[in-house]
Amino acid sequence: MARRSSAAFYANDGAPRRPAPPRSRGAQRSPKKGKRRRRRSGFSGVSAFLLMIVLALVGVGVWRMQEYRALAEMKAVVSRQTFYDGTSVDGVNVSGMTLQQALEYWEQEMEPAYRQAAAVLDDGTQVTAEQLGYASNYAQVLSIAWNAGRSGSLVERYRHIEAASAQPTAYEVNRTLYDDALVRQYAADVAAQIDTQPQDARLKMFNTETYSFEFEPEQSGRVLDQDALTADVEAALSAGGGSVNLQIETIAPEVTQENVAAQYGMISYAVTNASSSSSNRLSNIRLALSMINGICLEPGESFSFNQTVGQRTTERGFKTATAYSGGKVTEEVGGGICQVSTTLFNAVVKADLKVDERHSHSLTVSYVDLGKDAAVDWGNKDLRFTNTSSDRVYICCYLTEDKRVRVGVFGKLLEDGVSITLEGVKTGTIDYNTEYQMNFTLFTGQTRVTQNGKKGYTATTYKIWWDANGNELRRSELCKSTYQATPEIIEYGP
Repeated sequence: MARRSSAAFYANDGAPRRPAPPRSRGAQRSPKKGKRRRRRSGFSGVSAFLLMIVLALVGVGVWRMQEYRALAEMKAVVSRQTFYDGTSVDGVNVSGMTLQQALEYWEQEMEPAYRQAAAVLDDGTQVTAEQLGYASNYAQVLSIAWNAGRSGSLVERYRHIEAASAQPTAYEVNRTLYDDALVRQYAADVAAQIDTQPQDARLKMFNTETYSFEFEPEQSGRVLDQDALTADVEAALSAGGGSVNLQIETIAPEVTQENVAAQYGMISYAVTNASSSSSNRLSNIRLALSMINGICLEPGESFSFNQTVGQRTTERGFKTATAYSGGKVTEEVGGGICQVSTTLFNAVVKADLKVDERHSHSLTVSYVDLGKDAAVDWGNKDLRFTNTSSDRVYICCYLTEDKRVRVGVFGKLLEDGVSITLEGVKTGTIDYNTEYQMNFTLFTGQTRVTQNGKKGYTATTYKIWWDANGNELRRSELCKSTYQATPEIIEYGP
């Protein structure tokens, strides 16, 4: 007897059914066989349908599983914390670096070679690209490379990453090696330390003991070629560093020590003879000369004999000696110093200084020609002159062992070898009178000349310019003088 399926055994609610009563074998066989076939056919259809459903569900499950795995893989790829595969910056593969690692690598390993590139000047100093405006966008480029594939949907990001992996992406850092304006300013700063103006040789001082000038020597100037330095520094930085030669031009001064020394010396001098003087007179001359010796007059500065020598008193060291006063020969404290003022007057005129005040003696003097003397008298007559030259003048004077009064004017020499002399020309004669004076010590009819008569004169003094060859260039009237006549005095007996 064939086994029945459980599906056939249980109906609707699953309760067991009673078996049908048996029938005769002939009457039941055919119908049972037909009915059994129909039941088997329905079971097969259901089973196939169910199988299809199961298979569909399994396929969906598999598909879902594959989709899940794909999403998980994409998430794993896009969420990595390093640069994506196929990313390079400046030729460096950064795929295995985090952004922070890449930034540190560039800061410590890549940038210093550019930032610290130095131009070394030939004086040993150096300047780096960092000091001259170096700039790099490496941080920006790394950030761009990092953010590539990190925006958009998951699929879009994954596709971008896959494409970049298949065809690597290279990024380049842009660098500014220097700022031209800063390089030019640097060149200007270097020039400020180098550039010097040439210094002409000039007078330093005058030694009144040796009667010689000392000079500050000339100094050459220097000028840095700033444009060349700018170009060379920029080229050195562009090459990653290098040496730079400073191109310095030497500027020669216009006036050398040799030139200036030839312009200075003794402009003029004058000498008078004091050998017939008494010891007191020589002492007064020597003292007055010592007060004048070494006097320096700036351009435009004036000199006064009386102010310089001062009042002639015994307290100040002056002695009594022969002098002129009121047209007579007398003895006065300071007698003889008019020979100093006279000698000085002649030297000053020949130095082409401007005479502001000058007086002739009341009587002629033996130590100088007519019209060339200069009398001084405290509170009355003075010798004054002004330095009208363009440079300092120094007055040196002394009494020589052979009793000559010497006065020299030192300074810048007259141009073109010009020299000056004085010429006193007698313009008139004044006859002397004879005075008779009774002398009771004489016998009657006896006479004695106690003072010889001496004629007086008038004179005009000329200032004459001569060229270097001794040719007269011009002359001008300097001053006029009048010298009184000295009466002849004859004594006679009563």
